Amino acid sequence: MVAVVPNRLTHLECARCGAEHDAHVLQGRCGCGGTLLARYDLRNVTRPPFGRDGLWRWRDLLPLQGEPVSLGEVETPLIPLGYGVYVKDDGVLPGGTFKARGAAVGVTRARELGATALVLPSAGNAGGAWALYAARAGLPVTVTMASTAPKMNQDEVVLAGGRLELVDGTLADAGAFARQVAGETGAFLAATFGEPYRVEGKKTAWLETFDQLGRLPGTIVFPVGGGVGLVAAWKAVAEVMELGWYDGPPPALVGVQVDDCAPIVAAYDAGLAAATTWPGTPTTRAAGLRVTAPGESDLVLRCVRESGGTMLAVTEAAIEEAQVRIACAQGVWLSPEGAAAVAALPLLEDPREPVVVYNTASGAKYA
Repeated sequence: MVAVVPNRLTHLECARCGAEHDAHVLQGRCGCGGTLLARYDLRNVTRPPFGRDGLWRWRDLLPLQGEPVSLGEVETPLIPLGYGVYVKDDGVLPGGTFKARGAAVGVTRARELGATALVLPSAGNAGGAWALYAARAGLPVTVTMASTAPKMNQDEVVLAGGRLELVDGTLADAGAFARQVAGETGAFLAATFGEPYRVEGKKTAWLETFDQLGRLPGTIVFPVGGGVGLVAAWKAVAEVMELGWYDGPPPALVGVQVDDCAPIVAAYDAGLAAATTWPGTPTTRAAGLRVTAPGESDLVLRCVRESGGTMLAVTEAAIEEAQVRIACAQGVWLSPEGAAAVAALPLLEDPREPVVVYNTASGAKYA
């Protein structure tokens, strides 16, 4: 049982235009199209003791009002690889993926605010995670996926009692169909950056990492599809520093994509403010990186540039080599997305230590 504390959430702020929105009604995006970020009253917030509540021990920095929708989210390990490099391994979370963090908080908040049904597009793991948490919450959920999405993730949705809709094309096409379903049924659209609270769940990985290291990382290396996790990391950094818990330099954020689907890398290299749609249909095994039209690429690029970081692309061969090498040498079974982040390490120029690589899922899900 998790003790409930007063909700410190004050409002939602549009990341694009700065407009404030009511945090106590069900919200999607700002009217300008920008994503909404939760803001809190951070006065008198104390650093929680190490405990067994997993992500919920950070509830002073979460939008929790009542009991959470929980599947027993543990604090995940920070595994040293040597030479100042660590892996934050979220593959041990429910459903075997970091998407559990966003789903736990997103479903909890949607239920609190009166949602009676959910719909979301997914490249794979998010659909499975949201279906599991929706089942726990007693909410019907529809997940739209490209027909090329991993079969295991399709099966997860069905096994959890969700309605699975497959579409020809890419994740962008699945997103368009999810919007259609929301319009026709009244289900709440819980798309990436389309609701404010999955970011809040995902930021807890970096609050944990801060606590485990006793400081913020020097460099965070992050696989990027839509980029929610990277934005969440930067939000966690900002809150830790605003609270006065850390006064050193913030970490540099390094976003990693695969070279057959690298729209944000292309925009970064070209000095653009936002990405354009990537041509063609990606075939990488790293299904979470098959995002051809990231809807909030401008926010992702802003976070990377503010941090002094960079965006990098790696090859499919480098991903496969990194996955095998880390399993053989370290016993860590990375997902292809996590292996993409490891594959980017040799491309870094003088990274600040400690370097934390994010493994977003268990490699067993891709076997």
